[in-house]
Order: sequence, then C-alpha cells, then structure tokens
Amino acid sequence: MRIFKKITKQLKTGALLIFALTLVPLLLIGIPPALSINAIADKQITITADQIIDDDLYLSGETLTIDGTIKGDAVLSGKIITVNGTVDGDLIAAGQTITINGTVKDDVRIAGQVLTIDSKAQIIDDLIAAGASLENKAGSTVGGDVNFAGAQALLAGTVNQSVSGAMNSLELRGAVGQNMQVVAIGEPNPLQIPFIPKAPVPIPEIPEGLTIQDTAKIGGKLTYQSTKEAQVSQQAQIVGGTVREELQYKGERKAGWHGFTPAQTPGGILLQQLQRLVALLLIGWLLLRFVPTWTQGLTATLQAKPMPSLGWGLVTFIGVLAAIIIVPIITFLFSGLLAFVLPSLILPIFGIGILLTACIGIAFAIFATYVPQIIISFLGGQWLMEHLRPNQVTGRMISLFAGLVVLILLTAIPVFGGILELIIVLMGLGVVWLRRKQEIYQKRTMVLQD
Repeated sequence: MRIFKKITKQLKTGALLIFALTLVPLLLIGIPPALSINAIADKQITITADQIIDDDLYLSGETLTIDGTIKGDAVLSGKIITVNGTVDGDLIAAGQTITINGTVKDDVRIAGQVLTIDSKAQIIDDLIAAGASLENKAGSTVGGDVNFAGAQALLAGTVNQSVSGAMNSLELRGAVGQNMQVVAIGEPNPLQIPFIPKAPVPIPEIPEGLTIQDTAKIGGKLTYQSTKEAQVSQQAQIVGGTVREELQYKGERKAGWHGFTPAQTPGGILLQQLQRLVALLLIGWLLLRFVPTWTQGLTATLQAKPMPSLGWGLVTFIGVLAAIIIVPIITFLFSGLLAFVLPSLILPIFGIGILLTACIGIAFAIFATYVPQIIISFLGGQWLMEHLRPNQVTGRMISLFAGLVVLILLTAIPVFGGILELIIVLMGLGVVWLRRKQEIYQKRTMVLQD
C-alpha cells in the first residue's frame, strides 16, 4: 500500500508540475491579475494569516512569507522563503534561505543554501532536501522519512521514520523512529573555505564526520560510511546497533598491478578535469560563434534574476523527470486501448512514445551537462576580468576560459562541488524559461504598439 501511495503521489506531483510549466509562465507574462491570483511574481509577497488560498499556489520573488493557509500545493522560489502557516498539499521550494515553522500536511521538497525546520514545524510526510546546511530544531516533527544531500546537517527534532543521505558532517541530537543510513564523509568543512559566499543567516558549526549526542535516539539500526570513526555518546540509544561500512573514495586502493584505477591517480583526475575544460570551452565557442544573441541573452537574464532562475529551474527539473515517467505510462495505456479498437496502430503509437521519452531524456542530459556551466562560467568570467582588468576590453573567449577554470576548481571540492553543480544546472534550466518569457512579452508589446 505504501508503494502504491508513493507512485500515486509522484504522478500527482508530476502532473501538477507539468501544469505549472505550461500554464504558469503564460499567467506571469501579462494576463490580468484577477485570473492569476494563484501564480504571482513580485519582489516581496506575503500571504497573511487571515488569507486562505483554496487551490495550488505558485510564487516567485525575493522575499516570500506564507502565514496563511494553502489548501493545495505550494511551489515557491525566492531569496528568503518563510512558511509559518499551513500547506495542505506538498511544499516545493528553492531559495537561498528556507525556513519552515508551520504545518505541511504532505511532502516537503526544498533546495537552498540554508534550510531550517524550526521548532514549531510539523511535516506530516517526507522531507527531501538538498543544500549547504540543514537543521531541524528541537520541537519539530517529520512524520515520514528524511533524505538530505549537502554539506552538513544538524538533526535535533523528531523523525518518525528513517533518515538517509550523503553529506560531509552530520550531528544527531533528536530522535529517529526507524533506521538511519548515511554517508558522513568527514573531510574539512567545505563551508569554512574563505572564498565561499557566507550564508545570510547564522548556521550551526558541526564537527566533521558523524556525531551522535547523548540525547539521540534511533529506533532501528545505524549504518554509516565515513573516513573517520563516528563519535557516539554512551548515553545515546541505538536499538539496532551500529555498523560502519567501507567508504569508497578517490585514492583508495583498487584491483590492479599498481593498486589504483587510472581515474583515481592524481594524473588521471587532472586529465579528466582537463578533458572537461576543453569540451566545455569548445561547446562554449560554438554557442558564442553561432548563437551569440541567445547565449548572451541568457547570461544577461541570469545576472538580473539569479534567484527566480533557480526556482524555475527546480520546477523544470522535476517537470522533466515527471514527463519521462508519465509519457511511457500514457503510451502503454493508449497501446492497451488500441489493442481492442485499432491494433494496427499499436506499433506506431508505442514507437512514438518511446522515441519521445528518449528525445526528452537525451536533450535534457545534453543541455544540463554543458549549457548551464557555460552560461555561469561566461558570466563569472566577465565579472572576474572586469575586476582584474578594469580599464581594458576583454574578449568573450578569454572571459569564458577564465570562468571555466574557476568553475572546474570549485566543482572539484568534495561535497560542495556536487551542490554547486546542482545549483548551476537548476539556474541554467530556469533562465531558459525566464528568457523565453521575456521574448514572448517583447513580441506581444511590439504587436500592440503596431
């Protein structure tokens, strides 16, 4: 029953996000406000405590505050997001800081720099999160599972079911009802690197690796992977015992006459990074050479709207995944119906569905692998060269090369690099939507002027 419930929920979320991807951008372009009350883009938006939204809600802005009640799902993107009220459906949010101190009666899916589940928060189902820092404070409750990928996590509240994820540092002070299976790498804290942008709000300092405090309770088994032994208090209650598994990491000995695989040697790692640099530089040159207006337009839009780009990127990413799931399901359903009515059409319908799914997946993979990194690198390289050579004009390829070098160095940092890659991909996906919206708006304006 639980598996069926999960599948149903994913299909519901997928359909909702596809709806968001197709309808919401149109609503935000210029349809009168009376028709777009549930899809709002503004710098600062507040749903007051006395407001009740009887449907799904889509918000994009710099500061978003939800004090009221959302009867459906809430899809939010912004710099500072705070949810103090009630969301009856799912909460999907992307922002620099996200704070939940209200009630979410279904799943929570959030991504950002600082994620806080405050002391009054009640999440009835699962929490899925990705970011630099996650903290669930004492007094908060997650009724389902917690799954986190990021740099560090401090769990001081209650998780009724299991905890899983991968991070550099993890500290448990609260209660986990079932099993806890995590990777806590234990390398130097990436959040303490000097040139990493500081969080706009204080974040907890967590020891490297896995720390289980004396107030911690785990109702099942603790299974962890780390480069160092976990610090487990004798007062901590772990019903199922503790198991440390071997952690596979770069430089570890493997089968072979020299003890290492080629990709794990310093020379192999350097070669991989150089190959990636050359590939990105070549594709970047092709974009700047043959579609310069499109490429520079995306760069300008990203520079003007970084946080909305991140939010729309999250929606796009989930929407593409939902499409890859839903298209084959619809194909099989249609094929089954045609088997009784027009069996001769089964093969072409089935082929079209599989081909469409493959095209979506391949196009998404190619785009996500190259284009966002090139856009971010070009923008970052321009900023860097303007500061290094303020009175000189720098060529586009030099700016791109400088930005790509910095990008590859940053993404090579353990844990932080993976988070940065995810953020870059989401921003790249989101900026395409925002740029397309601007183009449609400009065309409509020109038509009205004519």
